[in-house]
Amino acid sequence: MLRHVVWDWNGTLVDDVKLCVDILNDILNCHGKNKISLSAYKNTFFFPVAKFYGSIGLPSSGPKYEELAEYYISQYRSRFKECKLHHMALNIVEKLKKMGISQSILSAGEQNDLEQFTSYYGINNWISHIDGANNIEAKGKRDRVGKHFSKLNLNANEVLFVGDTLHDLEIARLVDCRALLFEHGHFDKERLCKVPAQTIRCLTEVIEGVHD
Repeated sequence: MLRHVVWDWNGTLVDDVKLCVDILNDILNCHGKNKISLSAYKNTFFFPVAKFYGSIGLPSSGPKYEELAEYYISQYRSRFKECKLHHMALNIVEKLKKMGISQSILSAGEQNDLEQFTSYYGINNWISHIDGANNIEAKGKRDRVGKHFSKLNLNANEVLFVGDTLHDLEIARLVDCRALLFEHGHFDKERLCKVPAQTIRCLTEVIEGVHD
């Protein structure tokens, strides 16, 4: 029986892909690089972000990368209110809570930012704990998923991970949990479907996943 849902934040609960691409294109322009389309971004983005930047010709280490990361997060912090939660996100989180299913967020984003963003959207009222990184480099979640899972004190078959990238599938598998991958986040649907994984078109399908 399912007892807990571990949510990803960016692209899964909050619809921030367009904002992320806008900021990335500002950075590309400043470095004399061609802009990237939304479609191209969703077909190429991956974690850790530094390696993704390197793949598109941007600094991926050292002071220049640190400067780039600082610029990116400063822009995101100043503009995040442009984003909305995905359709029915808050309703689903509320419904799961009322069903007696606890929830947490495991994100590649920085902890203080994550707490601020989730508070702004009211998501934090329904979440047992929020687990972000201690840096702004969006390295991923591999190094924290084990600790996050151990906090739950549950068996793997009692926990469901919901995310929008193949990285979310990877970390769910690291702790032998099932994952649902949302098709309208930072990865293109066709890209998600190239691996054996269960995808969902709408977050309301998470409720169905609870009963599978």
